[in-house]
Amino acid sequence: MVKRLLEGPWEHIKDRFPDRQIYHRTEGQVRYFVVTTAMQLSVIGAVCVLAVWLTITSVNMIMANSETDRMRYEIAAIEDRHAEELEEARASEAAALAYVQSRTNEFDRTAGEFQLRHDTLRRLLDFADDLSVGDDRQSPGLDEGRILMAAAPTDPDPRSALYDPVSPADMEGLAEERVAALLADQDSALSAAEDSAERRLENLRAVLRLTGMRVDEAMDEGPLESEGGTGGPLIALDAAPMFSQALDLEDPFNARVARIASRLVEAEHLETLLTAAPLAIPVEGPHRRTSPYGTRIDPITRRLAFHAGSDFAAYRNAPIVAPAPGRVVYAGWRAGYGRTVEIDHGFGFRTRYGHLHSIDVRRGDAVETGQRLGGMGSTGRSTGTHLHYEVWFRGAHVDPENFIRAGRYVH
Repeated sequence: MVKRLLEGPWEHIKDRFPDRQIYHRTEGQVRYFVVTTAMQLSVIGAVCVLAVWLTITSVNMIMANSETDRMRYEIAAIEDRHAEELEEARASEAAALAYVQSRTNEFDRTAGEFQLRHDTLRRLLDFADDLSVGDDRQSPGLDEGRILMAAAPTDPDPRSALYDPVSPADMEGLAEERVAALLADQDSALSAAEDSAERRLENLRAVLRLTGMRVDEAMDEGPLESEGGTGGPLIALDAAPMFSQALDLEDPFNARVARIASRLVEAEHLETLLTAAPLAIPVEGPHRRTSPYGTRIDPITRRLAFHAGSDFAAYRNAPIVAPAPGRVVYAGWRAGYGRTVEIDHGFGFRTRYGHLHSIDVRRGDAVETGQRLGGMGSTGRSTGTHLHYEVWFRGAHVDPENFIRAGRYVH
């Protein structure tokens, strides 16, 4: 039955594609071969299959190229986006590096300023140590006209370093606070140093005011010259060149340091002057005052006369001592004074000791404070055992009591 169904279409196909004979003549021989309907259909089928394959392949290639283009476009977009992100990252990196560099420069500058301040404070403290200026002496103060003993200030707590190191974790996020604290500590240290220098200066000036002498006149005279060899480390007494050579005095901190150093220098000048001034009592041991400086009734003539010194009475040969360091410029007999010793203390100061029973020094001897000069006696124009003590300043005698009263706050 299937065969009968296919016979109709097959006959129709055979009519459309009948068997064909192809002749071929070669060297007088004719040959032919038959192209049957089946062969023709096979060729047509193969061509159709090939055409379909080519069509499908072409379509696939076209679709593949479109997908490739799309992927390339997406990849290009991704690359562009990544390039933008990379540029942004590089810009952020450059900004971060610039910020870090600026902060580093600022830190270096701040560290340099702190190092300079530290060196300046160290130089100031070393300078003060070299000058040996302190608050360890009692000095007078004025309270409603009365002379008082001013207590020397002391540190209630031990000194500590201005910089207190802490762990990095504690330091994190507190740099500005630490800088502010360090600046406050430095300002506090400078304030304490300045107050101490000013206080010491006022105390020294108060002592010098008690003597009644002019400081500038004493400074004009200068210290006692040494006859022997001299030497030792140099301690400059002019602070301005010392600090102005290394510091910019237009900076408030440096100007303040130079000002404090100048105060220390001035205090050292006054310390040196006080060391040379005859402020101690010239008699060692128990004694009494028998006649002050000034106008009195002369004990011999019983007439009004001027007494150029102060008299101290004690037992015979009581120790007479030097009230300040100096050099003996006279040791011998002098009319009216009897056995006499005279000492030059420098800065225009001289002291004279009359009516001695014995003399223990010779002319040219260097003496220290408290060194024995001789024994109390009654030689010369005298009515009994006593010491006639005179203080001279720039060639004129002055009241020894002023110096002794001032010496109570020094010795």
